[in-house]
Amino acid sequence: MRLLSGGLTAALTVSLVGCAAGSSASSSAGSLDNVVVAVGALPDSLTPAPWGGSASHVVLSGLGSQLLEYKTDASGGQSCPATSVGVSGRLAESVEPTADGTGVVVALRSLTSQFGNTLSAEDVRWSLEIGMKRQPVMAGTLKSSGFNVDDLVKVIDPRTVQLNTTGMNSFTVESLQNNLFYIHDSTEAKKHVTADDPTANNWLSKNLADYSGWDLEEFSPGTSLTVTADPDWGGERGAVRRVVVKAVPNTATRSQLVESGEVQVGNGFDYDQYKSLEGAPGVAVINCPSQTRDTMMFNTKTGPLAEEKVRQAISMAIDREALVKGAYAGYGEAAGSIFPMVEGSASYKFDTEGAKKLLAEAGYANGFPLTLTYSTTRPGPVAAKSSVLIQSMLKEIGIDVELKNVASTTDFSTALLDGRYQAALYAEPIVIADPAFYSYAFYVTGAPSNSTGWSDSEFDKTRIELAATPLDEAEKRTDLLNKMTSRVDAGAPILSLVETRGMLVAKEGLPGAAPLTNGQIYFNALGR
Repeated sequence: MRLLSGGLTAALTVSLVGCAAGSSASSSAGSLDNVVVAVGALPDSLTPAPWGGSASHVVLSGLGSQLLEYKTDASGGQSCPATSVGVSGRLAESVEPTADGTGVVVALRSLTSQFGNTLSAEDVRWSLEIGMKRQPVMAGTLKSSGFNVDDLVKVIDPRTVQLNTTGMNSFTVESLQNNLFYIHDSTEAKKHVTADDPTANNWLSKNLADYSGWDLEEFSPGTSLTVTADPDWGGERGAVRRVVVKAVPNTATRSQLVESGEVQVGNGFDYDQYKSLEGAPGVAVINCPSQTRDTMMFNTKTGPLAEEKVRQAISMAIDREALVKGAYAGYGEAAGSIFPMVEGSASYKFDTEGAKKLLAEAGYANGFPLTLTYSTTRPGPVAAKSSVLIQSMLKEIGIDVELKNVASTTDFSTALLDGRYQAALYAEPIVIADPAFYSYAFYVTGAPSNSTGWSDSEFDKTRIELAATPLDEAEKRTDLLNKMTSRVDAGAPILSLVETRGMLVAKEGLPGAAPLTNGQIYFNALGR
């Protein structure tokens, strides 16, 4: 069935010609040519494979060799990014769906790689096709976005491609800003293809061959990354000419580095530290709206958590308001349902006695032991506090919680994708802001990231209807989202705990230091 309507076609059309490339350096950044960024973790690879969770977002968002990007506040400075949904060009000059809805035509900007090669249609074709091979989640994401993964790219001319679709939806075009859809310099990358490594990922994971506009000075996996501006790139960037990214796992050390001026941008702090840094001289705490949620995931396949009432009881036993105050220093909002901006789910009302009653009805009146896995790399250092608070809250209904901390961001992400957990604290940055997408990845039957084992055919059907509904039909989309919310909250495979803020700390007066939708920064925006 064709999911594209006339209204949806109009909503998807993106004209990006006004974002013409050109060298730009804002004088407002003064002489600040070098910026040091401190983060909680860096990945082991410069590509999406292996995926390092939030650590991979640091690198892939920072470099930014994607076709599109989310629109930002045109006023610049340290203000928050635009809150309205919309995309603009990064590597793409224009993006437009075909009249018959069978594809999206992408015209490319005139950019060069670190090796002097010009961005081409072949780069797009090769990158997207090898991307699906090296990172299988990418194929699922493309497919859910309406693209034909079996016949994805048609080269029209050296600077134009058509990305073929099987049925466009409300986030087809928007998805092209996804970090997974990274575009490489295929001319250079192909030199490093081997029989054992047909995607050249071994070489690309430690070397830059892309259209980010940055030359790689140094990369120590998991530890540090240094890039310098490529003067021949041809794109638009700020005044900053060198970016050093350091993994500083200890939040107290990160805070000291920011206060001393040794670090100009930092994120992933304990929320109490954000509160403290608000009063530090020369430091700006940037606090932006966000659709990101910190969640608790359940493996619903075996044991007590296979019982729906048990999962609902755990939800009712968690005092989310107390979490916001005790672990988040008041930043964020207590979640009212699984999806942001939807309120009123019955199982989200704090009710210890009601939770005990549900446990008894499920046959667990005396509780049971539960292993709660978490990592301070994701959702962040707040997990060390929130896990202890949740442990105490669940003890009130007889559930004996053992806490399991996984230090490695890669090990943690892999364990969750493989379903090797009983319960886990988690956060997934919003990479595609349309709820028709972010409600897909973890909840739809057979979705790539759905490791909970939960499945609901009515939810799946309603989500497809939401994806087929144009963005300008706001009332209908709200009704569908509410219906989906009720299905997830009844099944409770994942609980939303806190709706968080997009926060980071930056040197006061540094333009372009504002969090993207996934909480990271874009290096080329610094100093702009």
